[in-house]
Amino acid sequence: MHLLLSTVALRPYVFIFLAAFLFIAIINFGLRATLLFTVLTYVVALACEWSSVHDGFPFGLYHYLQATRGREIWVFGVPLMDSLSFTFLAFASYTVALLLTAPLYRRGWDLRLLDTWQLRRSPRVWLMAALFMVMVDMVVDPLSVLGDRWFLGKIFWYDPPGPHLSRALLGPLLYAGIVTFGITMLFLIGAPEIGWASVFIFLPFVVLTLHILTRAGSYGDNAAVARYIGDFPYNRDFLTPVQSPDDVKKSSTPGRRRA
Repeated sequence: MHLLLSTVALRPYVFIFLAAFLFIAIINFGLRATLLFTVLTYVVALACEWSSVHDGFPFGLYHYLQATRGREIWVFGVPLMDSLSFTFLAFASYTVALLLTAPLYRRGWDLRLLDTWQLRRSPRVWLMAALFMVMVDMVVDPLSVLGDRWFLGKIFWYDPPGPHLSRALLGPLLYAGIVTFGITMLFLIGAPEIGWASVFIFLPFVVLTLHILTRAGSYGDNAAVARYIGDFPYNRDFLTPVQSPDDVKKSSTPGRRRA
C-alpha cells in the first residue's frame, strides 16, 4: 500500500488522466466494458513495452532508468505508470474516432452522439482510433524523452539515444486535454521546434473536427435516432424527433385563408 501511494504521489498527472478516463468510460460504456478494456489494454501495452526494452520490438530499443525503483511500482522491468497511460490514450483516441463517424444529435445545449454497437465495433472506427493514438504519441513521446526538463524526470532513453517519434464528447475532450498538455509542456521546457511541429500536425485535424461539428449534414435524422435508441433504450426520454428541413419549411409557411 505504501508503494502504491508513493506511485500516485510521484506521478499524480497519470492518475488524474486515469481517473478522468475511468469516470467517462463507466458512464458511457458501463463498468464491465471499462474494466475489460483497461485490463486488456494494459496487458498488451506491458507486453509491447517488455519486448521493446529487451528486443526493440515494436517501439524500438530503449531502456528505463532504475532511479525510481522503490519509489514507484515496477512490473517486469517497466514502470506501472508508463504502461497504464496506454489505457486512457487508447480510450480517448477511440472516442474521437466515434465523434468523427457517428451522427450527432443536438437540442439546445444537449449534444449527443448517435452511435450504435455496430459502429462502435466497425473496423473504420478502430483504424481511425489507431491513427489518432499515433498522432497523440507524436507529442507525448518526445515530451517524455525530454522528461529531465520538467517534473516527469529522466525516465528512459533510446538506444541509440536521440529524439524519436516511435509509438504510437468527454472522451474527445480528454484527448484534447492530453494533446494540449503535451504541446504546452514542449514550449515550456524549451523545445519549440517539436512544439510547433506538433501544432501543425494537429491543425488539419482541428479544422476537420470543427467542420464536422458545424456542418448541418453531420447531425442525424429520425432514422439515426431510432437506431441509437434501439441499442440504448434507456436514453429514449432524453431524445425528441428530429425536424427535417422540409418540416421546418412547412411549419413556417402560413396557411391559405379560406374564402
